Amino acid sequence: MKNMTFENKKAFKNKIPATLAAIILCLSTTQVFAQIEETSLPEDAQWQAELSFPDRFGEVEDTLAPNSLYAFDFFEGQGCLFVQVGRDVESFELFVNQERVDTSALAGGRSYKIDISKITRNGKNILQTADIRAASRSATNSDSAASQSVSSSSSDPAKVKVYVPYPVLLEEVGGQSEIDSDALALVSEIIQSDIEHGFPCAQLAIAKNGRILYKNSWGFINSYDTDGNPLPQNEREKITDDTMFDIASCTKALAANMAIEFLVSQKKLSLDTKIADILGDDFYKKTINIKYKNGSGASLGQNKKWKAALTIRDVACHRAGFPAGPAYYNINFNSTTQGREKENQTPKNKLYAGCGADQETREKTFEAICKTPLLYEPGKRVLYSDADYMILGFVVEQITGEKLDDFCKKTFWEPLGLTRTAFNPLKNGFKKSDCAATELRGNTRGGTLLDFAGRSDTIQGEVHDETAYYSMAGVSGHAGLFTTASDALKLLSTLFYGGYGQNKFFDKDVLDSFFSPQDAARANWAVGWYHQGDDRRSWNFSQSASRATVGHNGWTGTLVMLDPEEKLALAYFTSKRNTPYREDNAYEFEGSYFTAAAPGFVPALLYEGIGNGTDKKNARLLLLADMVRDKFRLVEAERLKSGEPVTDSAHPIVRAAYSILEVFVRRAKADGSEKALALAKQAAALLDPTRDADEIEKIKEMLK
Repeated sequence: MKNMTFENKKAFKNKIPATLAAIILCLSTTQVFAQIEETSLPEDAQWQAELSFPDRFGEVEDTLAPNSLYAFDFFEGQGCLFVQVGRDVESFELFVNQERVDTSALAGGRSYKIDISKITRNGKNILQTADIRAASRSATNSDSAASQSVSSSSSDPAKVKVYVPYPVLLEEVGGQSEIDSDALALVSEIIQSDIEHGFPCAQLAIAKNGRILYKNSWGFINSYDTDGNPLPQNEREKITDDTMFDIASCTKALAANMAIEFLVSQKKLSLDTKIADILGDDFYKKTINIKYKNGSGASLGQNKKWKAALTIRDVACHRAGFPAGPAYYNINFNSTTQGREKENQTPKNKLYAGCGADQETREKTFEAICKTPLLYEPGKRVLYSDADYMILGFVVEQITGEKLDDFCKKTFWEPLGLTRTAFNPLKNGFKKSDCAATELRGNTRGGTLLDFAGRSDTIQGEVHDETAYYSMAGVSGHAGLFTTASDALKLLSTLFYGGYGQNKFFDKDVLDSFFSPQDAARANWAVGWYHQGDDRRSWNFSQSASRATVGHNGWTGTLVMLDPEEKLALAYFTSKRNTPYREDNAYEFEGSYFTAAAPGFVPALLYEGIGNGTDKKNARLLLLADMVRDKFRLVEAERLKSGEPVTDSAHPIVRAAYSILEVFVRRAKADGSEKALALAKQAAALLDPTRDADEIEKIKEMLK
């Protein structure tokens, strides 16, 4: 076909049966090789763009060119266009990123799928149509019935319509990576070493530029019995990439906030809509008076006025004025001081709604939220509050008429093909063994917390968060979602450009409004997301993340993040609380001392693996040496808590220091250079001769 005229090609093409699925075009050196498949347009598809040429604006623009051009978002190495050729179109030209796609065999009145994966690039891609020529209407009357039947879907038979899907995530684990493989290896070595020294488990998935570059899992579903004793190795079950994690407050980002972003995109809600206009006037009229110890001191009347004026934006930005965590489930919670106290203290919780973990208690909790007075005047400051996202969950349910979990399943999880994402997994076909355990002695630390007689067994497959479990029956906007790192990546990937494949979820302008910093004074907060800003969230995202990076973390040990500039999505889940706790402090879990427990360490090492630095190996070794030194500084800092130096080698901070030291020594030994070995000896010198005698001998053996 290369040397045929257009007329001859058209005559030849019309002899091809309409059922022929694929037309492979052999192109000249000025064209790209493309596979073109004749197909009908997918039913119920939602597009990144629906374009009609010529004159896509419907009028002449004074800049002239926009009528023929369109910029769409995609990733390199993937992508297709659906093209519907009007019945009267005789010929047209099509370019993607200034590369010509041969359209000479495309017949008027038919539709096609064109593979453009060889010419797409990361970010903006330029589509151009040109020289659309239409035959006269009389000439087209003799066209085949098959041609005419397809053209009936086009309102203008002289138009070329182009439909642009959204990019998807391609599996490329183990393939060519845009992140240095040694950086990924170092992350794995640190996590694995921590697990050998007592850390429970972790799961990680990373995507960049539309490709899943890395997935891995370490550790065990549960490593300890309820008393904190290590389980025998033969009784431990390894986690896999399919193990579900309770992602705690990451629920705010991946469920409630995404649902609000969707509803705003659908014009069913505005960020400036008043909460009372959705949930009813009882939201403020039922407010009671509580004289908060550290509150504003506002009168009940003023408090009601404040609540009546609250908007979706106020609540989503955590600046509505609600206290951080009203324990609606705990009768012994002190409403005035907002603190946990021993049982039988007075006054009892004025907002107590019960702890039945059922729908009736959930409804009573909504009533308690309506009663809750504000701690401070809205807008005056940001105070992270679970109540804010409980409210947003109820907003979603009121607007959609569906429970939050049902709405998210229908709207996001099913279209994305997510099979390991759910609220209340044990009630939705999953077993305990499908889920990583989250705490050994339930919500009471085995009775250490005397204010509430809650669960005392190891929590596994039920939401850990007390309010989500006891008050909200496991389904809340602030906590309760279980998922895998892989499923979370798909959810995050929809936030790059607003959709996935042939599913549209969000308007890009809406995403921009949610991802932007609240204001100059609150640059570390976007709307419902943590925001990097000027190095404001390094603990979460590392100092190397772009200013536009957003994400969230969860109490159980989870992190999700999205770097729009690098097109990097990351989900890092751990179960760091599922370890023994310090007897002198029931909130101090041993797992939290380990490097693997700090979410920012993963992106910090990943960003070191991006780019084309010529001395990455040396830079990485020195960075690891600094990490070892800082970990031993934390060992010394532990004396500030008790006033005495740490002398017990079994203390978790000491074990965590041993762990990263051993990673460094192995790497230095593998490097073999005099510099690396000298650094290893310097690091070993940080060990205490008395406390660390056994570790000193171990390091000596490693360096032989």
